[in-house]
Amino acid sequence: MKILFLPNWKVHQLDTDVQNIQAPDKQVKGLPYWFFRYFSGPCEVDIIDFQKNNALSFLEKKCNTYLWQGIKAFAKDSDYDVVISHGAQSGLMYSLLRTLTFRKKPVHIIFDIGGMNGARNNKIENTLIGFLLKSNPSIICHSKVIIENYKKTFSNLVKRSRYIPFGVDVDDFSPQLNTGAEDYVLSFGTSKRDYQTLLEAWSDIDTCKKLRLIGYGQSTSLPNVEVIRKVSIAELRMQIANSFFVVIPLPVFNYSYGQMSFLQSMSMGKTVIVTATPSSVEYLHDGKGSFFVKPYDVKDMREKIELLLNNKKLLDQTSSKSRKYVIENFSEKQMAENIEAFIKENLQS
Repeated sequence: MKILFLPNWKVHQLDTDVQNIQAPDKQVKGLPYWFFRYFSGPCEVDIIDFQKNNALSFLEKKCNTYLWQGIKAFAKDSDYDVVISHGAQSGLMYSLLRTLTFRKKPVHIIFDIGGMNGARNNKIENTLIGFLLKSNPSIICHSKVIIENYKKTFSNLVKRSRYIPFGVDVDDFSPQLNTGAEDYVLSFGTSKRDYQTLLEAWSDIDTCKKLRLIGYGQSTSLPNVEVIRKVSIAELRMQIANSFFVVIPLPVFNYSYGQMSFLQSMSMGKTVIVTATPSSVEYLHDGKGSFFVKPYDVKDMREKIELLLNNKKLLDQTSSKSRKYVIENFSEKQMAENIEAFIKENLQS
């Protein structure tokens, strides 16, 4: 199987592996790329990634769609069995070119992470996107809520869509020997985080432990809060390993986000506190390595944090279930097997 992969991020082309770069962000010469390494049959993956500076950069910024990437893919797709666009930004231009030329092959699959346009109920935007998608690509979603939204906006895509849960590399994110300090509660993420609710809740908690925020873009005057702007993936693993537990505070959107952070933490054997959103409720269950808090609810956030701060036995019991829960339900291998099955279904139809 020959696959042309169009990610909406930069992929480093490496001669030798660099452990400090996550699998989606690197293609190592002679080694299978990312989750494709789990495919049962022979699989060759070529990548056209997103390039910030190209002939159409100005227009791309205006329309928030990667035009040049789609054009390059269209020019060489006859050599492939499948074209996979990871994100609507990397799929819409390619789909448009197929629409305009009535091209049916190769199979085109879009990973819709953000609900095509942030799941906005904008009639003009949705009409335009509907036209761009007239080539009828198949869709993979990491959240069921996206397919529910299609029933209102892109009804022709519903039957061509499949919910496949996101999965993490449970070997890459495994429990590590920590320092034993555990003097901080960790929260991390640079976008789509409700740090305001977390900080307000933390300000009323009486504890000697610190709250450590990685990726928070502002400063804070709270004395027991530490902000770290950016860390490497290796350092993030150590920060997770040495934390007491992890909090992932989420705003509410009707698309897929946040799963990587809380599943990676759980895979490392940590209990997580996560906001109950349309995306997270499909993945987690209270007491099975995680606890939910209500969206934007400062009181609920404070009570859940205090519950774990003041009950080490409960924390240990919950943490002991975290990794097993992820391995059984949300591993990268399971995700890959489901994706491969979906691709084969499309190749046969």
